Amino acid sequence: MKFTKAAVAALIVMSMTGPALARSDSINSPFVVAINHEPDTLDPSISINTVLSRPTLENIIEPIVALDAEGNLVPGVADFSYSDDGTVLTFTIRDGVTFHNGMPLTADDLIFSHERMAERSPIYQSRLRNFDRVEKLDERTVQFVFTSADVTYLPPRNLSVLSKAYYDEVGEAEFVANPVGTGPYTLVSYTPGQSMEMQAFEGYHGGAPEVKNLRFVFVHEDSTRVAMLRTGEADLILNVPFTERHALERDGFQIEEVAVTPTVSVQFTMNNPDVPWHDVRVRRAVAHAIDADSIVDGLFEGVPKRHVAFGPNEIGFDPELEHYGYDPERAKELLAEAGYPDGFDMPLIWWRGENAGIRETAEVVSIYLQQVGIRANVSSLDVPDFVGKIRAAKGEGSREAWVGITPTPLAEYFDPTIALAFTFWSQSPFAQWQNDEFDALVAQAVQTVDPDTRAPLVVEATRILHADVPQIPLWNNVSVYAMKPGISYTPAPRHLVRSTIADVTLSAE
Repeated sequence: MKFTKAAVAALIVMSMTGPALARSDSINSPFVVAINHEPDTLDPSISINTVLSRPTLENIIEPIVALDAEGNLVPGVADFSYSDDGTVLTFTIRDGVTFHNGMPLTADDLIFSHERMAERSPIYQSRLRNFDRVEKLDERTVQFVFTSADVTYLPPRNLSVLSKAYYDEVGEAEFVANPVGTGPYTLVSYTPGQSMEMQAFEGYHGGAPEVKNLRFVFVHEDSTRVAMLRTGEADLILNVPFTERHALERDGFQIEEVAVTPTVSVQFTMNNPDVPWHDVRVRRAVAHAIDADSIVDGLFEGVPKRHVAFGPNEIGFDPELEHYGYDPERAKELLAEAGYPDGFDMPLIWWRGENAGIRETAEVVSIYLQQVGIRANVSSLDVPDFVGKIRAAKGEGSREAWVGITPTPLAEYFDPTIALAFTFWSQSPFAQWQNDEFDALVAQAVQTVDPDTRAPLVVEATRILHADVPQIPLWNNVSVYAMKPGISYTPAPRHLVRSTIADVTLSAE
């Protein structure tokens, strides 16, 4: 089934249109960013969802390492290097790095940051699987020692740089409520559910930002963010709906789009042996039943990409892998072979949260499945409830019986090895599938520092994944940014949605 423009219009209500408006030239006017991500806390050491917290907080509190224009790891507040065997990671603080309160960044701050996050942050704790100890060499140098090499520690950039002296001075409550970092902006005020005001930090080690007064406005409705840009209420908006991307560009707005995680997929619960999709033939039938190319082209106007697993720019990309082609007759044959000639009923739950397009994808997938006899009962869950459901399905003896449309960490994640380990390795609390050969390959890849040696392991693991179909990749996320004329901002590709406003440049219109 191909989706025409008329069919797409019936599924999605388009936002208002209008002429592009020029940026205000007033240097005192706040630069307004409309964003659908509001931080769950102002303290990254206790955040449980960095997807929500990073786009704003990274302007105030930096990770210890940065990203370059291609999305590669580069020194941030500190230079870094690994020992030859990959077990010792050395950080050397760079010259001129100070906190917003004027205190210099020291080795004690890095140790404090690590210890606080190791105690409080479940996300950071998950990166310490092979961690042994931290050692202070001098006032500017620390070493992180691991029991074995682990390439999953550094790429997620989970270690945020916090001030021990500030914590000792103000205590826990003030430390959390009024964060002090080394980033390009200082926090002025925060109104939960509404906005966050920031001011440029003139002493920033990377140079004072061009944007001096910054306001993040939290706007969850996609069409409202688009309307704010069109009416001049916002200078930059994040997570532009795919269906608005081309219209905004035609109307003269600046557009940037970068490949970022997640990969939206069909996710099967696999621990219950009594569900139809426990049979690989049923999973392959589902793959053949869905015309994902038409979802991308017809539903989302060709904006998102579509990879079998990883993208061409990633370690372990396999050009020989091909998608299961859209073939509803083959899907029916496989269902009959598996003992379901008349199909079956199936709960189909979609992940309701920060990622656009998932609801529409679930609705269209249910239509495709109906064509081959699979009767999908579509519903949704918020992120915390969905995560809980995934964990429950992972449990031994689980009788969970559902299939999900989920934002899977796969392509454009921090590193392909991390994506495989997080999503599919049986040791992960989120894995819904187990394959001993796959597990062995991932365990080896995690400890293989050299990317040229690691790549074949990722390729082999990915081929096992593709053949057994524990998930079906449908489309790969693209983060679309739209801004007024006269504004230039190109975020680094890959990883997460970012809004590092120190990288914004302005020109008069």
